[in-house]
Amino acid sequence: MKQFLITFVILSLSIPSLWAQNWQIVDSPLKENINGITFVGPDTMFIITDKGNMARSFDAGKTWDTFRVTFGTSLEDIQFFTSDTGYVCGAKGSILYTTDGGYTWDKEPINDTVSWLFDIQMFSRKVGLVAGLTNTKNMPFGGVAYRTTNGGKNWKKLKTFGLGYSEIFYQPNHPVYLLSYGKINYSNDLGKTWKSTLTVEGKPGRALSFYGKTGIVCGLQGMCAYSNDTGKTWYPAQQDKQTMFIAAQMVDEENGYIGGTKATILKTSDGGKTWDKESLPQSFNIYDFYLVGNRLYAVGTDGSIIFKKVK
Repeated sequence: MKQFLITFVILSLSIPSLWAQNWQIVDSPLKENINGITFVGPDTMFIITDKGNMARSFDAGKTWDTFRVTFGTSLEDIQFFTSDTGYVCGAKGSILYTTDGGYTWDKEPINDTVSWLFDIQMFSRKVGLVAGLTNTKNMPFGGVAYRTTNGGKNWKKLKTFGLGYSEIFYQPNHPVYLLSYGKINYSNDLGKTWKSTLTVEGKPGRALSFYGKTGIVCGLQGMCAYSNDTGKTWYPAQQDKQTMFIAAQMVDEENGYIGGTKATILKTSDGGKTWDKESLPQSFNIYDFYLVGNRLYAVGTDGSIIFKKVK
């Protein structure tokens, strides 16, 4: 009987690890919702939270430094060029810039305290785009985007072309993509001019990712679709309507991941046509992915950070 109990305990401890499909937990210094993650090189990582905090690690999450960026204003996205130079964006029209690794932050002047900025993408040290949602009397739930050509010293508001914007996606030598409600907007000149196409049946997308010509888009009510011609045509791959997908990441032309509410991460191995659920080592809603080298990171609620080797 004693041997049976020992064997049962060993199996109980090992089964969750097997179920987790090689996802590993990274200890987080912040027990707040992590909305964004980015890397500079293989080991220097940054995370930002809905409480206005940032954390930085130089050893892939073994040890951390924490910083206050805003006083409680939610931060939504982060991008760093070096371990010192980076941008964040978030609620109340917040765009902030640091040149000392996060110790001090300067607010970028856009004179907008209403918009909720979800994504920032600097295509170079000078040209960049930030996008999100505004909610004014004249434009309830309207999309709002600003573009800079001088490294953030000035931002020009773009003409709106849809309801709430959610995510910017860019890979070099390809168009810039910007999701709005039911549309995929794209630009061949780094956001200067735009064209638009509908998602599958005009359903609202929340996250978008490409690898070469293969693309995936996912969003509200289990919306999921794939493209094999750089977004010219999209094919439905509908998932559970109770799930809202918030993050997407293609790893190569066949393999990719989407994540969102209900502690859900799905994986495709055929370019987005079919999807299988991943088992996770802890339960949390997924808000962002980041691929660095052969490691895919996922972050989300309650300070959760996990990663797995995908190549």
